[in-house]
Amino acid sequence: MTTIRGAHADHLVPADEIVAHLRAAGYSAGKPRAAVVDAVRSMATAFTADELAAAVPQVHVSTVYRTLGLLEEIGAVRHVHLSHGPAVYEHAASADVRHLVCEVCGRHVGVPSDVFDSLRKRLARDYDFVLDGSHFAIVGRCREHAEG
Repeated sequence: MTTIRGAHADHLVPADEIVAHLRAAGYSAGKPRAAVVDAVRSMATAFTADELAAAVPQVHVSTVYRTLGLLEEIGAVRHVHLSHGPAVYEHAASADVRHLVCEVCGRHVGVPSDVFDSLRKRLARDYDFVLDGSHFAIVGRCREHAEG
């Protein structure tokens, strides 16, 4: 299946394009699925599947989960594990962001992925390993808790 993603980091693919892409891939895209797509696009920050389901109470929760899976499959959203607890979803336009989470207070910071460029290059050169780093957060301690 081909993917769909905005051309620029701050560009969200229009809902009608996402629905058309789903239909072209052979998936149904009726009113419930379109409502989920609209709700995803309205989310300003990362969100859990349950938060999304609460935003569309008229849609059965299983439809929300299935639609999130399809949206991830086509590249419109991605999920990230920030720490213990449910995965969070974010727009694919956020793909160039990596996540840092404080293991003490849970503070979350999004950083540009290029912060890890030198590490990425060293891992490739010295260990023949290609770092992705987008699926899980980097866990450590924020400035406030670094001394503990």
